[in-house]
Amino acid sequence: MKKKKGVYREFMWFFSGIGGGIFISLVLFDIINVDLGLGVMAAGVIATLLAMYVVRMTLWVFKQGM
Repeated sequence: MKKKKGVYREFMWFFSGIGGGIFISLVLFDIINVDLGLGVMAAGVIATLLAMYVVRMTLWVFKQGM
C-alpha cells in the first residue's frame, strides 16, 4: 500500500510539473515575445521538470543528512 501511494504521489508531481511547465512557458515566452511552437513548449516543460526534480532531490539529500 505504501508503494502504491508513493507511485501515485510521483505521478502527481510529474503531471503537475508538466502543467506548471506549460503555464510558466506561456507566461514567460509571452513576456519576451517568443513565437511558441511545439519545440519551444517542449523545451520549457523539460526545463521546468528538470528544475523541479533537482530541487526535490537536493531537499531530500539535506533531509537525509539531518
